[in-house]
Amino acid sequence: METLSRLRRTKRPTAARAGARAVPPAQVLPDVPATVDAAPISRQTCPSLDNLHLLRPVEVNLISLERALPRWLSAPLATWARGAPPKFDRILRAPRYDVDRAIRGLPDAARCWLADDIATLLDRFARFTKASRLRVSFGAVSSDQCKKFHMDYVNYRLVTTYTGPGTEWVPEHAVCRQALKRPADCPSEANRAIVRHVSAIRRAGPGDVLVMKGTLHPHGLGAVHRSPPVEATGQLRVVLTASTVESP
Repeated sequence: METLSRLRRTKRPTAARAGARAVPPAQVLPDVPATVDAAPISRQTCPSLDNLHLLRPVEVNLISLERALPRWLSAPLATWARGAPPKFDRILRAPRYDVDRAIRGLPDAARCWLADDIATLLDRFARFTKASRLRVSFGAVSSDQCKKFHMDYVNYRLVTTYTGPGTEWVPEHAVCRQALKRPADCPSEANRAIVRHVSAIRRAGPGDVLVMKGTLHPHGLGAVHRSPPVEATGQLRVVLTASTVESP
């Protein structure tokens, strides 16, 4: 992959930072600080995507990398998502990650920026997991895909939301793992049993990258998370997920 220029680290914009510098198109976001939610570790930091090895210890099951998206990206993505583009869901082989179909129909600037960003995230994720194949999904989401807090039936998964509410997850100290076995036919009741303290629920912001362990991981400590509820409010999300594919 062509070497891309590094950009200055930025924190997630707030209302007070409305004039924060946006990342120009066709450049990846900078390596950014990450926080790790785990049991019994409650907080830990790592400097960049190159430090995903901090997810390897038994007691760590999720890393959240906080990053700011370019301000101009939100509007074209929202317009594109409202057009109900076809969902992209394919198994891709390393080291080439052709996602042109996934971002077809976007304006040139947004399409070029996303192609670079997605390819970089998939490359770092595959190198960390040593995966030769990744199942990659990208597209607009308007429904409540996973209402119940759960663990993914994979070894590792990467998730990032480019627009709309991000994935919700629960630090290990606030999870009742015995309750995860409850049926999903009444998600609200199941969630009340799974999450000991509602105030402990965390939500990723647009641009943040979650890398987590699933139930197939040898350590067996999958991260507990769910898709944010958006159906009732009519919100749209544009989401990228990548999962390791186990060898047959």
